[in-house]
Amino acid sequence: MKIFVLNTGLFPEKGVLEDALAQLGSDHEVSRHDADAELTDDDWDRAVQAIVSADRIITL
Repeated sequence: MKIFVLNTGLFPEKGVLEDALAQLGSDHEVSRHDADAELTDDDWDRAVQAIVSADRIITL
């Protein structure tokens, strides 16, 4: 399963979800993007491609 994680800093229980993601192990493909980082247009293009192809999207 492809999982896309967008870290926005808006979710107060981030640690709980991070622990759950860590327990998934290597069975799933997880891509992460930090919305607070200074991302270029190319970075955002890659993020959009990852969102479109993801089976699950998690916002932290």
